[in-house]
Amino acid sequence: MIKWLRDKLDDFKRKGDPFKLDRIKICFMYLIFGFVWVYFSDRIVNRFVYNPSVRMLIHTYKGMVYVLFTASVLYYLISNLLRKVEQADQKLRVSEEKYKAVINQMQFGMALYEGASGEDIFKYRLVDSNHSYEILTGLKKEEIIGKYFFEIHEDVVPENLEKLIRTIKTGESTSYERFQKNTDFYYEVLASRPKENQLAIILNDITKSKQAEERLHYLSYHDQLTGLYNRRFFEDQLLQLNSPNYYPLFITMADINGLKLMNDSFGHAAGDIYIQKVAEVLREGFREKDIISRLGGDEFIILSPNTDAAEIKELIGRINERTKHEAVHKITLSVSFGYSVKCRAEESILDVLRKAEDYMYKKKLLVSAGIRGKTIYTVMAALHEKNPREEQHSLRVSELCEKMGTALGLQEDEVKELKTVGLLHDIGKVAIEEGILNKKGKLVEQEWAEIKKHPEIGYRILSSVNELSEMADYVLAHHERWDGNGYPKGLKGNEIPVQSRIIAIADAYDAMISERSYRQALPKEYAISELVKGAGTQFCREYVHVFIDKVVYDNAVSV
Repeated sequence: MIKWLRDKLDDFKRKGDPFKLDRIKICFMYLIFGFVWVYFSDRIVNRFVYNPSVRMLIHTYKGMVYVLFTASVLYYLISNLLRKVEQADQKLRVSEEKYKAVINQMQFGMALYEGASGEDIFKYRLVDSNHSYEILTGLKKEEIIGKYFFEIHEDVVPENLEKLIRTIKTGESTSYERFQKNTDFYYEVLASRPKENQLAIILNDITKSKQAEERLHYLSYHDQLTGLYNRRFFEDQLLQLNSPNYYPLFITMADINGLKLMNDSFGHAAGDIYIQKVAEVLREGFREKDIISRLGGDEFIILSPNTDAAEIKELIGRINERTKHEAVHKITLSVSFGYSVKCRAEESILDVLRKAEDYMYKKKLLVSAGIRGKTIYTVMAALHEKNPREEQHSLRVSELCEKMGTALGLQEDEVKELKTVGLLHDIGKVAIEEGILNKKGKLVEQEWAEIKKHPEIGYRILSSVNELSEMADYVLAHHERWDGNGYPKGLKGNEIPVQSRIIAIADAYDAMISERSYRQALPKEYAISELVKGAGTQFCREYVHVFIDKVVYDNAVSV
């Protein structure tokens, strides 16, 4: 008996039965009470009752008392046990509900499949899944619950199917990645066997990491600004296409004309738009089989396999025609092309590349000067459109400079140059925000700092044209002061070019006598007094007197 009880206790302990003590208590109570009652009741009755009739009567009713008493005790103990079972069941239900709520709210998709012993995976049925599983797979729980695996997953890759079958057979966990087309989710599938004939599937959403990975891969082979291929991709393709299968292989170099001028005039944001426009024209002009890459800056390169010279000329001609109808800030697109071809394996691909580049630069030399000249006047037109007063101001300053040059006895070509530079002296303002140029109130410190940049911007614009490079120096210095307190370089006295000294006086005089966005025009007499006041500090004293005497008052000075 003791051995049996010990075995029972060990069995309960091994199973982890929460009610084992209660059941053992009932058994012990029944056993002990029965033993005590049977053993001691007979002895007590026999010892104290001597009448046989009374003793028989007691023995008759003693069994009934035993049954009633033990029934009451057992009723109490069993009722207490059942109450505990009910409480445990209630706790279990609450726990299961919490567990299901947690499972449903998890970001991991979860599904459980079950099958009979010896069945293959295709006969496993879905017994449960959570909300995240629905979201990731696009499969509604009520539509797939109870269905076979093959009914739910018809397009599993054979390699991944083998992994799942191995998990069912061996219990070894496995994983693989999958893209769900109908939901656009990438997820990692984690499969395990929690019990015999069960298959647990956990889906881990890896969409963001996959997209980031694809983005990095895309950027490693594409130019971020234009979306075209980059230098790395070009170099890879150049090696692959350097094969007789792709001969004749044309290499075309394309270089944007006047990009620096565009950046200096309208800012790098405008320059980026210019590059994007050119990229768009190249993409539309070349064929699908042509590989277009941006090498960097203003340079592009195109690989055209299995192409002849007539085709390349036609493509470039079509693109050149298209560029005439595309513009950024009214500056027409301009691209120089050069090409070369490889027809034989013994030719060096690097020599072909170099020939295409040399040809492109020859073309660029022929068109660049004219393009830059046109661009300068387009830039001036853009400035005048921004601020119509600037056009009249530039014309008046140009006329005053011409008169001043004549008054100083300069050569005819010097006077013409002075007139031109007077017209272009504020070209750098094209890069200044329109709101600052036309502001009616007083400029704040930051706005004034922006305005003071225009001589340097004007210098960069004009210096890009060889014919105007000398004038660029005059524009750069037209806000220098005689006492060295001007900008941008702080030049002093005779360090300031003669032309810049003249522009400074004419510019200041016209600014005072003309209407501005922030004030009315000032009287001529006031402007003259300000010039006199600034002679020797802001302006060259000698030139101030000449300007007042020979330009402002002497009507005999003729142009």
